[in-house]
Amino acid sequence: MNKGELLDKLNRAYIMEEEMAGMLIDLCQPASLPDDLPEKTRKHVESILSKIKTDTLRHKKIVSEIRGNLP
Repeated sequence: MNKGELLDKLNRAYIMEEEMAGMLIDLCQPASLPDDLPEKTRKHVESILSKIKTDTLRHKKIVSEIRGNLP
């Protein structure tokens, strides 16, 4: 893989991470979950979504840093 191909893949990965982060941020809003979820289930789902959101934002930062470090 040459530098151009690598940069293209990193750019596509960044866009994917950005889209996923946006969806997860929306999902993590309290109003996004159905009202009829039991409280225990709601807390569990919110916890999982929060962890995924954190990981996605971390991945986005990593990809951004790699892109920025390419000469």
